[in-house]
Amino acid sequence: MNTNSKFRLTPLAIGAFILSVIAGLLIFLTVFMGMTQPAQVWMSFIFVLGVVVHTAINWKQFT
Repeated sequence: MNTNSKFRLTPLAIGAFILSVIAGLLIFLTVFMGMTQPAQVWMSFIFVLGVVVHTAINWKQFT
């Protein structure tokens, strides 16, 4: 993939991770604010997808 794709996908993974952590902490502290739990589940899926794509793009550096 080109550099432009890397430039867009890395912030996606980082942003999904941050939102997932915030939602997870709210759930852990039993602060239920509307869509906290469903949002955390969907952000987790986006985070995992971002990590998988990021790893696939940068696989050459891992080997």
